[in-house]
Amino acid sequence: MRNRFYTFKNVIAADTGATFTNVDVELAEILRRRIAETYPEHGIVIQGEAKNSSNREYCWYIDPLDGSGHFLRNIPVYTVNIAVRHNGETILAAVNHPQTHQLFFAEQGAGAFLNGLKIHVSAQHTLADAFVFLELPEKKFTAQLSGQTFAERMSIVQKLAENVRQLETFRIGAFGQCLVASGAFDAYVDLSGSSQAVSQFASALIVREAGGEIVHIAKPQNGFVQTMMANAALMPMLQKLLTVR
Repeated sequence: MRNRFYTFKNVIAADTGATFTNVDVELAEILRRRIAETYPEHGIVIQGEAKNSSNREYCWYIDPLDGSGHFLRNIPVYTVNIAVRHNGETILAAVNHPQTHQLFFAEQGAGAFLNGLKIHVSAQHTLADAFVFLELPEKKFTAQLSGQTFAERMSIVQKLAENVRQLETFRIGAFGQCLVASGAFDAYVDLSGSSQAVSQFASALIVREAGGEIVHIAKPQNGFVQTMMANAALMPMLQKLLTVR
């Protein structure tokens, strides 16, 4: 995948507002073929595709290139996200960040790992010293969450900036969540409204298996999710600050 990073890419625009490349399509086909050959009875759901087989007992949920916009512009922040779900519950997860050779993995009940080493969320217990990974508000897809207004969400950004040590954003939710799982960031807050569940099934399990907590900022709808993630000490402080119950 890194070999394709600086090569020419064909841009494909979907009527949902999404933009992806020929590399997305090629990766999806490679993964689909390999899974079908090894587990022919399993279902497969590819991010952005309407056709799927999510009604199977075991189903693979794949975002072959999370961060297509970055990849297209040669910004080296993008991931491959894969989750295996059994009757609607995620049991295996992998998130690969090729540019830095970081492979995050989790198995339900067995913990979370980064390149084979067990990881855990940070022990940070003071919001004023916390490093927070932030997803900024945006209008990216035609069907995304519409709850709070843009101005309301930007006011939350200001609250966070005034109360935490540092805010960062790479605009790749799954990668940000995995960095929380590994303790690099202390919390993750998604105000984008554009995050999709298929892309985050894997990273959510990785965070949980690393000891993190997950709270929904807005009720999931149309396949979109909006969450925040942190350790048990910071979560109540974030909920109070963001008035999330």
